[in-house]
Amino acid sequence: MENLTFSAYQPIRQYHLIIIIIVLVLLVLVLGLIFFVLRRRFRRLKSEHDDIHKLFALYKTFIDAEDNLVYLKDSDLKYVFVNKAFTYFFELNEDEVAGLDDYDFMDAEIAEKNRETDRKVFEHRAVIVDDFKMNNRNYRVTKFPVTLLNGSIGVGAHIKDVTDEQRNIKQREIYFKTLLSIGDGVMVVDRNGMVEMINKEAERLTGWSNSEAVGKPYREVFPLECGGNDALNDSVKCVLEKGCVNEFKINARLTARNDKEYYIEYCAAPIKDDMDNAIGVVVVFRDVTERKLQNDKIEYLSYHDSLTGLYNRRFFEEELRRLDTESNLPISIVMGDMNGLKLTNDIFGHVFGDALLVKMAEVLKRVCREQDVIARWGGDEFVILLPKTSCDQATDIIKIIKHEFAEENIKAIKGSISMGCATKQKPSDNIKQVLEYAEDMMYSVKTLERDDIRNSAIDYIITSLHENSAREREHSIRVSELCCKMGKALELSEVEVRKLKEAGYLHDIGKIVLEPGLMNKNHLLTNREWNEVKRHSVIGYRILNSFDNTLDLAESVLAHHERWNGSGYPKGLKGDEIPLIARIIAIVEGYDRMTHDSDNIKAMSKEEAIGVLKENAGVLFDPGLVDVFIKTIQNEED
Repeated sequence: MENLTFSAYQPIRQYHLIIIIIVLVLLVLVLGLIFFVLRRRFRRLKSEHDDIHKLFALYKTFIDAEDNLVYLKDSDLKYVFVNKAFTYFFELNEDEVAGLDDYDFMDAEIAEKNRETDRKVFEHRAVIVDDFKMNNRNYRVTKFPVTLLNGSIGVGAHIKDVTDEQRNIKQREIYFKTLLSIGDGVMVVDRNGMVEMINKEAERLTGWSNSEAVGKPYREVFPLECGGNDALNDSVKCVLEKGCVNEFKINARLTARNDKEYYIEYCAAPIKDDMDNAIGVVVVFRDVTERKLQNDKIEYLSYHDSLTGLYNRRFFEEELRRLDTESNLPISIVMGDMNGLKLTNDIFGHVFGDALLVKMAEVLKRVCREQDVIARWGGDEFVILLPKTSCDQATDIIKIIKHEFAEENIKAIKGSISMGCATKQKPSDNIKQVLEYAEDMMYSVKTLERDDIRNSAIDYIITSLHENSAREREHSIRVSELCCKMGKALELSEVEVRKLKEAGYLHDIGKIVLEPGLMNKNHLLTNREWNEVKRHSVIGYRILNSFDNTLDLAESVLAHHERWNGSGYPKGLKGDEIPLIARIIAIVEGYDRMTHDSDNIKAMSKEEAIGVLKENAGVLFDPGLVDVFIKTIQNEED
């Protein structure tokens, strides 16, 4: 029985064994296949790696062969690689460059400039081209963003020495300019007056091409006029008939095909055959328009004022002699001295002073007649020669001029002119003495008008300032009133109190130079804006120093931003070096600014402002005056 049982299971065991063998064979095949695939993939990857390495080596070979400097930086502006030209230029070891930055081997100035353009590449993600100079050589660097293997952005660069290139370009420019400068126009005319050829310069000046001009009458291609005469026709005729040669002339005008006009200097010479007969004419000409215009300008400036366009003193004196005839009697002369020019120059600069002079000239030309001679006599003086004009008529003209100029203004300067006149009645009167008398009358009038001019100038400036800023107007009034109370508390004399009150009112008059937007802005000022604002104390000093009745206020206005510890401006005065009035204004205006809303800054309470004053007593402000001021405003509340 047992033998039978064993025998029955024997095929089953053999079957299992076969299956196991098959599985093992398949497993070996699969492993072999995997090994084969992996081996092929490894070989392919190794081949690709070798190819990449060879390609990189090839790239590096090309880059190292490049005479220009090449580098790559990472996102931290550290060098990743450079070519041999770079290492040679900076005397570096190639193995040591990786990880360095510009400051490790460049001058700080060059390194910073290099960094600046690198940052532009990061900022704009674009190619940046820049030129720089180093060791007396000119270089052009082209920088561009590079996506690195880790996904960050680096900077690639190519630096080229362009010194020789720029020098060659400059030499070529000089060469071409030289060619152009010696290129005269040439036209050949046959015996019948027909054009045979014109060169390039002649094409430019005439507007005709050579092919269009050939066969045309020269007068059509090259029409010249000289004082209403056909200058070229006479010249060509003279050459053909008499064989004469014309020398260069300047008195001819060429009208080109496009109606553009040129002033031409030209000569004409015969073309002769073997028998010495004239068979044609060659005309050589050059453009002298610029020279002619320059000569005209010089001639104009010799008789005119370059700024106003009026006649100058030289021309006026010549006209004075020419028009001094009995037929022109009565001859009146008006002299005028413009007020406020120096003040305008001091406050706003010479550009605005020149604009005021131009406005004066425009008024004179508008009011005076065509036959009158108007001249700028000196810096701010004008003179008018009025033929056939009585003294009463001249006086009427003066009134109109003064009225019209008073309507003009530059910034905060109102137009004003002092004028006097004199008249030559008889032929025996000396015209030069009449001129002198007109000048004396002008100065007499100016002396009489001085006080009115002075007062009106200050009033007009402060009014203009307050029209531009209601805040400044209210501030000036409050500071003036508080200064007055402070002066009384200090038991100053009535004269000193009045002076203090006026200085308080005018302390910010120099802000007239500020634009309204800046004048009303008192926070977050840029450095440029702050420097503009700081000028107002100096400008205020210049304004007040220009007039006798405000001269004694000028120093206090100049110093009202000085500080007790010397940290103020414009001179950095400290302690008792600062005028008393300036010290008072500093406290009063500081308190007023703190206790009133301005721009978007909310006002402090009086108690808070007093606290600030106490805190800065002996630092920014005179401590003794701070105590007096605090008592003054506290007594005012009681």
